[in-house]
Amino acid sequence: MKRILYLLLVCISVALAYSCKKNFPQDLNAFSLDMNFTQKEYQPTLGRSTVYQGNFNSGESSLPLSFRISAVRTFDGKPAPELLKLFPVSIWTGRYTGEEKSLEEIRAKRDTVMRPLWEIGEHSGTLTMWETANSNILKVFPDSGYVFDVEVQSSGGRRYFRDLKLKPQIEEPYSLNGLIISGGMLGEETRTPLEGRINVWFNRVGDGSSITFKVLRPDLTPIPLNKFNTTDWENMLHGFNMRFAPDYSSVTYDVEYPIPLVSTIPTKYTANGNAYALFTFDRISYGGIRSDYGIGFPFSIYQRGDWEVIFYFYDEAPLFEND
Repeated sequence: MKRILYLLLVCISVALAYSCKKNFPQDLNAFSLDMNFTQKEYQPTLGRSTVYQGNFNSGESSLPLSFRISAVRTFDGKPAPELLKLFPVSIWTGRYTGEEKSLEEIRAKRDTVMRPLWEIGEHSGTLTMWETANSNILKVFPDSGYVFDVEVQSSGGRRYFRDLKLKPQIEEPYSLNGLIISGGMLGEETRTPLEGRINVWFNRVGDGSSITFKVLRPDLTPIPLNKFNTTDWENMLHGFNMRFAPDYSSVTYDVEYPIPLVSTIPTKYTANGNAYALFTFDRISYGGIRSDYGIGFPFSIYQRGDWEVIFYFYDEAPLFEND
């Protein structure tokens, strides 16, 4: 009888040990209590895709985690379905390099899909405001904007991060990020430096997909672009079908938007995340010295269309002639 009782106890012990091992917490993913969103307020400018990467600290949690926007409402608590409604957005399906030889080659690497305007990466926590979002759809500053919650979970647990803030900013169809006049460019009348005596105008004149450059004198007459005799027109920007007006008053390129196409990928057409156009010429000054001059133009255009970019020398035109 003692032997039978002993064997029974052994069997019970083995069964309990197996059961405990099977359900031991170490089989669950680690779910750290110190995970957090490092950014609590988001202020994307509408009309362009804005991606917030590295905005979540997973702590010691096992990866991957799963993320979901669980609630979106206006700042005063009303429903905001416009943020989660699906809209067509453009995404890259192939790798952009800056070496593409045609619009068709670029377009073959892009596709249009349906996405919510405000989206979170399922396993990254990256938040994206897509370029389709505009002030006709969403509330913009100075409105207080929106509040949203995010659910984070794994097999190790679930947690809600509440009352994150979204304050969209009104569209800026383009941006000019400085103007660089190099070589000590002189005015044709005073022969004094022209730096600071030039304006740049952006005009959207159509619904196509092109960009045109012009340079104007103070009286608004065009400066022929062949005056800029050392300009690398073929590599001015990532555009195609370059064409000059018969009198060289303008040059036009067919392009894909935005410009630059991918601000995070450096190419020969970009500098510091902007497109970078450069107009150059040379002239011989006194003493037979050949000098080089240029207008460096870092810029971005986010809204598709037929754009004119006009450089206006409002005080006096550059000196192109040799001494």
